[in-house]
Amino acid sequence: MPAYPDGVHVRPTIVCAAAIEGGTLADAVIGVGKAAAAMHTTRLLLTRRPPWLLLIGVCGAYPESGLAVGGLCLVAEDLLADEGVAVPGGFIGLAQLGLGEVGPFVADPARTRSAAALLAAPVLRGATVSTCSGDDAHSRALAARSGAQVETMEGAAVLQVCRALEVPVVQLRCVSNRTGDRDRAGWDLRGAIDRLHAAVHTLGRAYGWEGMACMS
Repeated sequence: MPAYPDGVHVRPTIVCAAAIEGGTLADAVIGVGKAAAAMHTTRLLLTRRPPWLLLIGVCGAYPESGLAVGGLCLVAEDLLADEGVAVPGGFIGLAQLGLGEVGPFVADPARTRSAAALLAAPVLRGATVSTCSGDDAHSRALAARSGAQVETMEGAAVLQVCRALEVPVVQLRCVSNRTGDRDRAGWDLRGAIDRLHAAVHTLGRAYGWEGMACMS
């Protein structure tokens, strides 16, 4: 058996933003968006104090990322990509204004690398936004200033809370669409969710999480 990171054999608490993403696999639905995700994650960690957290969900891939719809990825670091001020010809981030931290916030490195190796999935950076980039101009701008390959609405908020409360976290995503103009986004939500669930089962079997083999 391969050498796995310490603690990975203990089943994580599995969370997702929307119920459709987690299906029967999720232990908790934390809500869509930064505020809901931060609030519910904080409550979860304070009341249950799980050994570690596995955040699962779908994501949009920036066009230049090279990721295909249906592709899995592990998000090793995530940042709050649209916290700040939009100005003519650009954007001034919250950190540049001296008003707060935007990340990147880091997932558990050892667990992330291990999961990526088992799933043959890339490890990359995520951008967390309040308004998804549904047109090409916003997509290009967000990708350029964040250095991210995928976009979600919760990742950085969850990672920030986990860092503050010292709970290890891994973020597993599957691409459901390309960002930018929605009529060319190539949406496959059902396919991405099915692939995501299969990936969680793969991790469960490899790490020996109790009960994972019989979950649907």
